[in-house]
Amino acid sequence: MTPAHDLGQRAATTPDATALTWDGGRSTYAELDEAATDWSDRIRDTGVLSQAFVTLCLTPGPQTIAALFGAWRSGCIAMPLHEGLTDAEIAHAHQIVNPALHIDNSGFHFPGDDAGGPGLPLNVEPHVVAFLLTSGSSAAPKAIGFGHDAFAASAAAVTRRLALTPDDCWGLCLSIGHVGGLSLVVRAVMNGSSVRLWPSFDEDAVARAVLAGNVTHLAVVPVMLRRILARLTEVPETLCCVLVGGAASSPALLDKAWRAGLPVAPTWGMTETASQVATAPPELARRVPGTVGRPLPGIEVRVGPGNVLSVRGPTLATVAITGPGYPARPLRTGPDGWFVTSDVGRVDDDGLVWIEGRKDAIIVSGGLNVSPREVEQVIETLPGVVRAVVFGVPSEEWGEVVVAVVERDGPGVSASDIERHCRVRLARGRRPGRIVVVDELPRTRTGKVMRARVAERYGPEMTETLSTD
Repeated sequence: MTPAHDLGQRAATTPDATALTWDGGRSTYAELDEAATDWSDRIRDTGVLSQAFVTLCLTPGPQTIAALFGAWRSGCIAMPLHEGLTDAEIAHAHQIVNPALHIDNSGFHFPGDDAGGPGLPLNVEPHVVAFLLTSGSSAAPKAIGFGHDAFAASAAAVTRRLALTPDDCWGLCLSIGHVGGLSLVVRAVMNGSSVRLWPSFDEDAVARAVLAGNVTHLAVVPVMLRRILARLTEVPETLCCVLVGGAASSPALLDKAWRAGLPVAPTWGMTETASQVATAPPELARRVPGTVGRPLPGIEVRVGPGNVLSVRGPTLATVAITGPGYPARPLRTGPDGWFVTSDVGRVDDDGLVWIEGRKDAIIVSGGLNVSPREVEQVIETLPGVVRAVVFGVPSEEWGEVVVAVVERDGPGVSASDIERHCRVRLARGRRPGRIVVVDELPRTRTGKVMRARVAERYGPEMTETLSTD
């Protein structure tokens, strides 16, 4: 089974139902299924072998979705890439998976020709249907592989949690090279709902679609939420849910969204879990601010040593390729099936999951363990602050000193304002010893703040400044 089988079944069951809409166009499920078959025939005509990798890097649109399902229908393993990747980043992805075929806006390409031979199938299990690159926000990207069952389990669980129906129309703001975008498209086909496409994320276009009642659901990252929110004059009843994940949302942003009437649903997930692990429906999220909700049906979350969270369930990926030249190996789990994440958090007595940071980010200052996310959340409650990144820099006296790089919304926030805000809210050992205010933090194309790059850029100068005090 592949998602192409789901598309075929959907086309047979509801051929005239809307599958995709875009500016000036609409495609039924029967039409999408026919377009996918055309793409499949073209791919097969190249001589690409079954189970070979096909990478796709295309401007979002109906042909992109058809090409994706066409790759599956041809028996290949599809690896959609973010459409904004540079040539060097695409080349790095090709070094990881050795694709037989690459499809972009200019046509078909055969990457193996540059290496002196065709791309041959990697040794992956037959049921693996798709690979995705991780975001690379804190480490080099790796490729994660999924079977059809993982997508199906995720779709079923999200459908139950959010009470989804075939009448839903999801606005696709995320690239299909991101797990949130790919899972949205596959889930829509499985549910029989429709997807609204744009050639790129455009907050004005998304806001217009919301106001016109053309979309019922959105899946966004926090930076997208902030931009859409700034352009909404009202929130129509037709908007049922705005799923927000991919990165931590500041309390101030969520509060602003709720006050505007947006039905925000915070979620926690990762590439390795085929998207969502826990999701708080809008009513719960507003009633218990800060939680990402309970684990989705069929998924378990437990707290391990150091409060590191582990996940177990049918949505877990099958294999991972950690870098160029590495083989595809089973996703690393314990003998009992638990996957240890990089996130630190807790599960309360009501079963609600709370995310408190990353396990590799704890700062030890003067013997005190400091959670960067705890400090970031305090800073982010200051009006005018968009996002904060907190990390430690070496100190002979304290071991590490807490420092913060803060993105502001306009010129109204200064380092002194942030220092005063923290002074009355954080104990001395947890307060930043240095604060840098910037107009924009570096982000990945999926909207995640690139923490490693922030630390590389500002860490050395903060260390030097502290050492001269």
